Amino acid sequence: MLKSSDPTDRQLAARVLRELGPENETNRRPFAQEAIPLLRAQLATESDARVLSWLISALAYNTATDALNDVLAFANHPDTRVRFHVAAALSSLMNPAHPEPAAVEALQSLCQDDDADTRYYALYALVEEFTDLPSHQVSTTLAALSTDPDPQIRELAQSHQH
Repeated sequence: MLKSSDPTDRQLAARVLRELGPENETNRRPFAQEAIPLLRAQLATESDARVLSWLISALAYNTATDALNDVLAFANHPDTRVRFHVAAALSSLMNPAHPEPAAVEALQSLCQDDDADTRYYALYALVEEFTDLPSHQVSTTLAALSTDPDPQIRELAQSHQH
């Protein structure tokens, strides 16, 4: 189904591969070794934004750390759903105690997104999931979001300002 000409079939396939089996002790799904190469190959050629969103989500649910750069390539995608899924996925694609600088930069950029949900997920990753980011690295982002029109974002930003 992942290779179907119908984007609805491809989307369903990505969603199935996202949920296939419970996580194990290493936060991986039982079929991750088989699923990740298929998801990455489809991500490299996919054009439908709905399918891209679910491919990115499936890679995150499968803890596909090798796919970090593949996903980062979509941080500036024109479709809001794709950017949202990037923001939600990045912390699952790396060690949160040692985040990749490119991922931190992408999340800071996504904190300026037009979509409030994308901004929230990006900010949440920066301040709640990445445990060792120096405060000076996020202070500008926190200051900007402390007056965000969305109350949830504004409160999260204000709660992490020093």
